[in-house]
Amino acid sequence: MPLAKVQARGQVTLPRSVRRELNCKPGDTVAFQSAGHGAVEMRVLPRRSLAELLDRYRIAGEIDPSRDRAAWQAAAAQEALKGSA
Repeated sequence: MPLAKVQARGQVTLPRSVRRELNCKPGDTVAFQSAGHGAVEMRVLPRRSLAELLDRYRIAGEIDPSRDRAAWQAAAAQEALKGSA
């Protein structure tokens, strides 16, 4: 089982074997979910093109990216977790 240490700022470097198994590349987004009893489930979220995102998440009205970004990311992560279960 590969090991990693949590750094002072909460950062963890994923071991190479884990990155290879998950096909995780720099810039990828990962989602974490508690699996109970000290275990965590991690999934690499699929990359999507701008055209795919605009088609999937239609925007009506004005937006404020600084206000809305966290909600969009949370909704996309929840959708990805549901789709991979």
